[in-house]
Amino acid sequence: MKKKLWFTLALVVVLVISVGACSRLKKASDIATKPGETPTTPTTPTTPDVGSVTKTKVGDTYTYSGNLRGINDSNKFDLFLNSKSVDVVFTFPAGAGYSCKVLGMSGDELGDYELDKGDTITLSGGGKFSLIVYSGGGSGAWTATYTDK
Repeated sequence: MKKKLWFTLALVVVLVISVGACSRLKKASDIATKPGETPTTPTTPTTPDVGSVTKTKVGDTYTYSGNLRGINDSNKFDLFLNSKSVDVVFTFPAGAGYSCKVLGMSGDELGDYELDKGDTITLSGGGKFSLIVYSGGGSGAWTATYTDK
């Protein structure tokens, strides 16, 4: 009798797993498109998580983006430049009080820029630069874009 009970329970578990798998396959097939078309996965636009920096590249143009919570919050990222001179253009919330500290290859400070006074920083000499975007009061998403040829 116990063997039949265990066997029945095992069959029920297999049945439950099979039904779950079938429903997931059905959802996946609903995403598929007409024959001959490439299926696409729906995406939701997102802003970068607080504390992280996202890098995207299109051709020779790089964009770094981040999100600051408020006063004294910061994001750090590294640039590796081939060009002798590159203009990095920042976007950020109006009146956010964002600044950017630039460090050289050996960690020495090359400048500290208030982005409200100018949204472009020129980096020259090539090599590695570390940039720290930080908030003096505001919060929100920021981007830094440059083209390295």
